[in-house]
Amino acid sequence: MRTAAVASLVAMLALSAASCSLPGSGGADEPPADQAPASAPASAPGSAPASDPGSSAASPSPSAPTAEAPTPADPNQPPAGDQLGRVVATRTSASDGEKVVLRLYPVQRDQSTSHVNLTLSSGSANSTDSVSVNQMLSDGNGSSSDRSPWTSDGLQLVDGKNSKLYLVASDGQGQCVCSRELIAVRLKKGAPVLISATFAAPPADVTSVDVRIPSFGVVKNVPVQ
Repeated sequence: MRTAAVASLVAMLALSAASCSLPGSGGADEPPADQAPASAPASAPGSAPASDPGSSAASPSPSAPTAEAPTPADPNQPPAGDQLGRVVATRTSASDGEKVVLRLYPVQRDQSTSHVNLTLSSGSANSTDSVSVNQMLSDGNGSSSDRSPWTSDGLQLVDGKNSKLYLVASDGQGQCVCSRELIAVRLKKGAPVLISATFAAPPADVTSVDVRIPSFGVVKNVPVQ
C-alpha cells in the first residue's frame, strides 16, 4: 500500500537517515521467551539517523494477524497483513503496577526502510482489567524523534556488524514514523495491540540486529527479513 506521501517519506529517509558509531552494543539481553506464533501481529515503521535528534511521529506500516488480530495503536495505521512471521521474543514489564506482555516479530526490510512490529497486551490474571501504555515506549526526549511522550519513538536498532545505531524515522515536522497517541491505548488480556516503528534499512548484508525497547530491554539477534 504505497501512496505519494509514503514515497516522499522514503525518499527523505534515504537522504537524511544517518547512523551513529557505537562504542558497544549496550543493554542486557534475555533469551526469547516465546518462540510460538503470537496471537497478535504488529505494524511497521521506519528509521531515523542516530545523529539526527529531530522531530517525531507518524503512522506505522502493515502487519498480519494470527489467531487474534491486534488492535492498531494508531487509528491511521494500516490493517495487519500476512508477513509478520513468528514471534522471536516475549518480554514482560509493568505499567502502573500492572503486568504488560510484549511479543516481538522479525524486522521487515522494505527497500530503503525497515520496520519493527510488536504487540502489547495486559498480563493481568483478571481479563476485565486494562492497563495504560502511557510512556512505556517513548525515548523521553521531546527534542528528538517526536515531541510527544505518547509514542514508540524510543525503539532503536543496533547493527553490531557495522557498529551503527538507528533511531526511529521522523517526518521532519516533529512527528515520528511510528505508533502515536499511546496515551489513549488501554491494554486488555487476550487483546493484543499492534505497535510499530520505521527505520532506515541496514545494509543488505545485515541479516540480524539487536532491538532496544524502552521498559523491556534489548532483544539480540532479531532476524531482518
